[in-house]
Amino acid sequence: MDVRYQDLIKFETECEEDLDKIKSHLSAFNIFNVLGVQYREIRHSNFVGWLLNPKGSHGFKTNILGQLLKHLNSRGLISASELNEFLTKALVKTEVVRESEKNIDLFLINKELGFAITIENKIYSDYSIHQLGDYYEHVEKQYPHLKKRIYLTLTPLESSRHKNKKFLHGEKYTNITYKDIIRFLKKCENITNNLDFFIKASVNQYISMVEKDITKTSKEIAKAKEIYKKYGQVINFIINNQADFSVHKNLILDIITSMEEDFIISHETNDKNIIYLLPKKQKLLDLFYYPKAESRGGDYIFSYVLLIKKDNIAMKLAFGPIAESDENKHIQEVKRDLLSKMKGFKCLSKSKIPTIEIYYDTDEHDYARVCSIQLFTEDDLISENKSFRQMFESKFNEVNNVLLQPFTKELFETLSQ
Repeated sequence: MDVRYQDLIKFETECEEDLDKIKSHLSAFNIFNVLGVQYREIRHSNFVGWLLNPKGSHGFKTNILGQLLKHLNSRGLISASELNEFLTKALVKTEVVRESEKNIDLFLINKELGFAITIENKIYSDYSIHQLGDYYEHVEKQYPHLKKRIYLTLTPLESSRHKNKKFLHGEKYTNITYKDIIRFLKKCENITNNLDFFIKASVNQYISMVEKDITKTSKEIAKAKEIYKKYGQVINFIINNQADFSVHKNLILDIITSMEEDFIISHETNDKNIIYLLPKKQKLLDLFYYPKAESRGGDYIFSYVLLIKKDNIAMKLAFGPIAESDENKHIQEVKRDLLSKMKGFKCLSKSKIPTIEIYYDTDEHDYARVCSIQLFTEDDLISENKSFRQMFESKFNEVNNVLLQPFTKELFETLSQ
């Protein structure tokens, strides 16, 4: 059925009140959305780890951790007798370790009670090939004396992706979800209501953000689904006529290639959402030139990766995977050395860019990231009332000046050491 003018008017008239409620919910102040952390796994791991830590400043004590243990009991990972043993005063001695234990996202260990819980947090990224296996083997080797060793993946909704045969020891893991985390918090609602005002507000805003952006389970989203069911054709008409940043890839390439003195395209790709760049400096190109690595199908193991998404433009500075070859060990050592030095660059630690995110990936990650930065979104484009070319040139030049050029300078300094 073709969408007529009358259909648009009917949609607007009948849904105005509900749309206003949804708009009010979406525009309500939420510190997590303001900081742009809703899709950043590291930030979620920090917050969830804080909640699970009995010694955390939140005031929940062992209650959230206790809810997790009860959930693991319901999943058959902890017996009833073990649960009774764990839910004692000694539970407060549980330590929550972030990243420093073999780069495990969340590692919960209680030596007195004899348990360790490994949690790998994934929101939208995928597991690297060796990640789950490395964590499992590390914990089994280092903590064989602990009688209960549990391995979990944490995802927005139920997922069995970790069980794919290409992930070593993936079958040892059990999936829990962000819906479970929110359920744990809601079961402790009576405690939340008595917490410090700012902590209570933070917890409630976290619940709201997760239900809106991660699990898509808020009441407003349920209402939106109801509206879509009735007016799907009209809404699709509106969606299909919105902008898609990927159509501007050739324009972006023209702008970048016009900066002949600054960049080269390091990898050719037909992917409409990606452009790989490197500084046009021969010494730096030589630094990353390892054709046998076949990294991203090209000659260089590192790139400035421009991500052209549907409604935003971002960039990450990252390595690519290294293929098996007679130079594999040497290239991996080079990657390890470069990544270690890059993490210490002053331009990262002193950056004033609000959207920059520094990563803690190790050289063992196939796509080890140094940092990422968001250039602009569709909302930015609309609010600044600029053409796409004007916006991209402005934001890319800004990022080039405050991040890419200082990063390139420090790479040269690395060469001279």
